[in-house]
Amino acid sequence: MIKKFLLFITISLSTLLIWMIWNMSSFSSKQINIDSIDFLNISRVDSTFIGYDPIKFTENLSEAIKYKTISYSDSSLFEPIQFLSFHKFLERAYPLVFSNLEKSNFSNYSILLKWNGNSESLHNPILLMAHMDVVPVENQDSWTNFPFSGKIDGDYVWGRGAIDDKSSLIAILESLELLLYSGFTPNRDIYIAIGHDEENSGRNGNKLISESLRNEGVYFDMVLDEGSVLTEGIISSVEKPLAVIGIAEKGYVSIELTCNYGSGHSSMPDKETTIGKLSKAIVKIERNRMPSKLTAPVKKFFSYIGPEMSFQNRFLLSNSSFFSASILSKLNEDPITSAMVGTTAAPTIIEGGLKSNVLPSMARAVINYRIRQGDSINKVLKHVEMIINDNDISVKVLNDDLRAEPSKVSNPESPEFNIIHKTINEIFGDVIVAPGVILATTDSRHYQKIAKNIYRFMPIQMTSDDLSMVHGSNEKISIDSFITMIHFYYQLIKNIHAS
Repeated sequence: MIKKFLLFITISLSTLLIWMIWNMSSFSSKQINIDSIDFLNISRVDSTFIGYDPIKFTENLSEAIKYKTISYSDSSLFEPIQFLSFHKFLERAYPLVFSNLEKSNFSNYSILLKWNGNSESLHNPILLMAHMDVVPVENQDSWTNFPFSGKIDGDYVWGRGAIDDKSSLIAILESLELLLYSGFTPNRDIYIAIGHDEENSGRNGNKLISESLRNEGVYFDMVLDEGSVLTEGIISSVEKPLAVIGIAEKGYVSIELTCNYGSGHSSMPDKETTIGKLSKAIVKIERNRMPSKLTAPVKKFFSYIGPEMSFQNRFLLSNSSFFSASILSKLNEDPITSAMVGTTAAPTIIEGGLKSNVLPSMARAVINYRIRQGDSINKVLKHVEMIINDNDISVKVLNDDLRAEPSKVSNPESPEFNIIHKTINEIFGDVIVAPGVILATTDSRHYQKIAKNIYRFMPIQMTSDDLSMVHGSNEKISIDSFITMIHFYYQLIKNIHAS
């Protein structure tokens, strides 16, 4: 009997091992082998490539940064003249774009451009997105150069919006101007949405644009917005630069905790205090995370990068359903990869007390959640209530703040995804391309009802130090990186036309 049992165990384990090895053997590369394009050489030898002037491109980005198109939380601080002046600058800098494309304004400040394609085309249109607004500068003294100087120092262009997101905006318009110079007409309609309030949820910009287009019956094969970038070292076992195309984005909600408890003199505190109870609630939230999961976009991500990794990693990732607990444990060791697989909670605001010797009767905190696919705002709310379990602390969604459910997951096997993939390799060369989830929210979410697929990718290579500049101090972009962005959008439109 024991021998039969041992034989059964041996056969079962052998079968399992064979199955796992077969899984790994079928875990084949999804990368595209294609020659890169030398735009500098093309500009020298192609007579139709008119208007290619990197110095002018750089000066236009510098000029764009000088306009203080700031999105403030307090709408009374909004400066219309900055946005309207920026519009005038765009029309001066890109005469062919604004004379050949149809233009519509929304809420006075957001712009929608339509490039009419071949009227006989059966293709649905595509949408390219960028935003003109930037976040405020909190501490100007911490900047090496004035945040709105647009200074060009020979290697970089400095200023708020250099990365997020005026570089994308200007790169798109430069690529359109180049294509128009050459007499190019796309084989389908191409829309360009330029939001003015992306940093404040886009409710008066892209939300209204999407509603208007929906009423017109417009439906996109593809939307491409800002999102992931090219990085190195984020996944330690991936040796080549990694370009992640966002096929999904996490949801967003802020939960407000309000503790109402007894007040009194600080010389006679009770065993529990208002601030103490609220602090314990925050600690409970931090120590009791919502469950992590290998969601669909995360699995797709690993199906693309896994075949490019070491034998051990290929074995684990090709059998992720069996090793999911180990994989999640490893991913949760790093804040960046942990955020990919879980709903995160970050205490961002805490308030309470007016005087050093008075126990306050009320204290308040705000916890910002970024919600993974499979979770929801309602699940977050129920989780917080269950974890805190305190009748003296009320839990609710923060009023007048952005809230968004996790996005739908777009198809990483669509023709449009493959076009973006191909274009990345043509422009950036030997890099690994993978679909994935982006951790932030973008205005692209407003187009989910009128788009087959939404992708989120910004064609720029960045280090972890560079990423800290976004919404931070000393934001800047290298001139070479910016010129490469123009190459990307130019080639993307050409590739879409050829598809």
